[in-house]
Amino acid sequence: MREYIVQRGDTLGSIARKILGQESRWHEIYRLNFIHEPKRLYVGQRLKLPHHREFTWGKKVSPKGLYDLDGNHLPAHLALARGFLFIVFEQLPEVGSKKLIRKVFVIPRDFSLMPDNPLGNLSLAEHALGDSSTGSQLLSASNRPFGAPNFSKEPLLLDVAKIEKAGGKIYSVSEVVNDLKRFAQENPSSRSQVEKLISTIENIEGEVLIKGGSPPGSARELSASHKAYVKAAENFWDKYTKNQISRGQLEKELSSLEKVYSKARMVGRVGRVLTVIGVIFTAVDMGVATRESINQGSFRPIRDETIRQAGGWGGVFIGAKIGGRLGLSFGIETGPGAIVCGAAGAIIFGAIGYFSADWVAKNTPDLPIIPIISDMIDPKPAY
Repeated sequence: MREYIVQRGDTLGSIARKILGQESRWHEIYRLNFIHEPKRLYVGQRLKLPHHREFTWGKKVSPKGLYDLDGNHLPAHLALARGFLFIVFEQLPEVGSKKLIRKVFVIPRDFSLMPDNPLGNLSLAEHALGDSSTGSQLLSASNRPFGAPNFSKEPLLLDVAKIEKAGGKIYSVSEVVNDLKRFAQENPSSRSQVEKLISTIENIEGEVLIKGGSPPGSARELSASHKAYVKAAENFWDKYTKNQISRGQLEKELSSLEKVYSKARMVGRVGRVLTVIGVIFTAVDMGVATRESINQGSFRPIRDETIRQAGGWGGVFIGAKIGGRLGLSFGIETGPGAIVCGAAGAIIFGAIGYFSADWVAKNTPDLPIIPIISDMIDPKPAY
């Protein structure tokens, strides 16, 4: 353990400020040396000194920056690196087995969706063919990440697990197609119409059917970046209806868009790991600050760290939106590039928020929680 030899003019507060970097840590020296009268120090007196505070990544920290074990100040770029752990990547949802997309005219307040006739008895084929004379007990949705492009209503993301938990049933694309084939065999005159519909369902719409509706809370609106895929698919459909592209080109474009979505999901999934790491570091830093507050008998460490973390994470979410909008302005609407633009904005503004909040924390007056103990320090120097 390190020692300090008291010099003329020293007080516990000045020693703590000079050696430990924070005057409020005087009481640690006081406790460590079993000093009976904090106001009386003598020249030549040997005092044991506590270690510097541990910093994430094994470094040491004081209010003025980073230090090594011997109290030497570390290069500024190491301190800067801490701020760039504030990052967020958007994780696009897995549409298909876990999520579905349904487009509606108006989004209900509780996000519940009910069929026209819960007691209806239409077959899957009859619903898909648009037989609504008696009202259907089924709802149409899509298992494609951009929904059915031939509808331009408001898209909602449905949670399959919540629907099934509430007693609903999901009929897959293959089940719908198989029932259409059955219908065509029983009604040969409709074969041509059914075959076209099957091709549309398999290659464009990805239609699945829901029996029992969607209960409250099982649906939500899409994020802005996810809506960009929906809009892109609708644009391709619009070009097809205007004879600007062929049916084959439409299907090819939609297939490519789905692959781009998958790549963006992968980037987001990897990026989420970085976000989790940032959250873990935040939890560790808050834990260290809490212990410091307890040891020091002061709110300052936990207060300062709270300010820094709030500034960092606040900047993250603002930056993610700004980065995404900048990407849109440069034509980066979909794909991994859109995710990266949002993440880059999060890093930049997260760092700005962190360091700005750090400055505020350092320049905010200390508010000791044990003023009576603080008054024990005698301003008179050692003699």
